Amino acid sequence: MNSDDDLWNNPMVKKALASMSPEQVEQYKILGESMYGNIDFGASKILNNLPPPMLEALAYIEESLKSGLHPSMLEESELALLTDYYQDDWITKYGYINY
Repeated sequence: MNSDDDLWNNPMVKKALASMSPEQVEQYKILGESMYGNIDFGASKILNNLPPPMLEALAYIEESLKSGLHPSMLEESELALLTDYYQDDWITKYGYINY
């Protein structure tokens, strides 16, 4: 990726970061880690091709499962996204034998 394409190499972002207190920066860091900390962005070819809304959906689904949502409560599109990314390994990743 070209550094000119880097999200953080942007005057607006730099100005916003400069205007935040260290506590606010830390809060955003913690929030980002909780949302995306368990996603290995280099682990799969599909993830590198997913548009941002689908990445967010994947993170939301994973957070729901980690919070105790039973896989039977997921919609077909959510199951398809998990299967596309993790193949069938997502079932055991969250402690289920089957759903």
